[in-house]
Amino acid sequence: MRGVSLPRLLLAAGIILTMALAWVAVGNFRGARPIAEQNLTGIALSLAEAVETLAAKDPSLQDLSTFHTTDLAYFAIIDVNGVQRFHSNPALIGTPVSDQRYRGVFEGSGANESRQLLRTGEEVFEMNTPFHLGGRTLALRLALHTYRADAVVRRAGIGLGLVSSLIVTAWVMGLFLYRFALREERHREAMARRERMAQLGELGAVLAHEIRNPLAGIKGYAQLLRERFKGTDADSGLEMIVTETLRLEELVNELMSYSRREHLSHEPVDLTMLLNYCCALVRPEAEVGRVQVEEAIAPGLVMPGSRNSLEQVFLNFLSNALQAMPEGGTLRLAAESVRGEIMVVISDTGPGIPPENRERIFDPFFTTRTRGTGLGLAICRKILEEHGGAVTAGGEYGKGAVFTVTIPVASGKG
Repeated sequence: MRGVSLPRLLLAAGIILTMALAWVAVGNFRGARPIAEQNLTGIALSLAEAVETLAAKDPSLQDLSTFHTTDLAYFAIIDVNGVQRFHSNPALIGTPVSDQRYRGVFEGSGANESRQLLRTGEEVFEMNTPFHLGGRTLALRLALHTYRADAVVRRAGIGLGLVSSLIVTAWVMGLFLYRFALREERHREAMARRERMAQLGELGAVLAHEIRNPLAGIKGYAQLLRERFKGTDADSGLEMIVTETLRLEELVNELMSYSRREHLSHEPVDLTMLLNYCCALVRPEAEVGRVQVEEAIAPGLVMPGSRNSLEQVFLNFLSNALQAMPEGGTLRLAAESVRGEIMVVISDTGPGIPPENRERIFDPFFTTRTRGTGLGLAICRKILEEHGGAVTAGGEYGKGAVFTVTIPVASGKG
């Protein structure tokens, strides 16, 4: 099992940190208004106690005319009939109130709080609470300024906005760095893979060179002996020797092909014509195997490269697809130009490729066939990379394989 990469660890840490910051910021904002209201309630209760203390010392309520605080917008003392026995605005003393919010005091429901809008346009915090004077119960109405309490809520909102902006900015930068780090990691992996493949190719070239001459001798002597002992008991054994030496010779040739460095001509290749030609080559074999070949190849697809090498690549993909459908099926080849690249998709309706093998099938000598060399797809990928392209394997396992090839389009073409 592969370890978790550094970019993914950083991404996970970023998600956790973001959730923590968002939770704190949102919690602070949501809790700001209840805290502000509680502060207003505490101030109102303190002021109510102070007013009642002053009234107890001076039942005439004259001393209340000098009672002022920065939090207090106004206050009034209301009797059961709704007449204001005292008001911080002397002009309103003796006048009736125009609302019924004070009634709860006399109906036994106790104090009540609410936000009210004054004629001046200011919103105040209003509390109506029981007020005891000379054995009577009156209603004390306190209206408090809310600007300090609202400032707490506004600061919490500004804090939430700043945290949100910082999170968005950090994520934009973080995603950019994450993509950069991920691209660098993939680049390092690709370079390491290419280095391994190059070393493997050099080793294969040495082995192929050392094996080719002795193998040619074995094959020649086996064929000579087969002709000499034709029709005898040794004939079948010699036939097996010849068959196996031919298979080894094919493996040697593929090793040589894999290890050989191609020098591309960079001449324009009409890929539309090439793909149509490859489909025509495999169509007779497909008809014998009851495989329907479908083509969706866009016209005018041109790219620089080696026609013979590209023909080898696409014939390999088509042949593999036919071999994957021994009971018949559908083979589809589609090609089009997409954002400066040619995309070729080869799909079949065979058993598909297990997800764990979709990258390994391009490694040299990896094969799931009993008689395969495991070099065909490795050579295809090598040729495509030499053309500046790439290939990926996909499809839904159990429903077919899909190979997607992307290669650069020639300047001004496609």
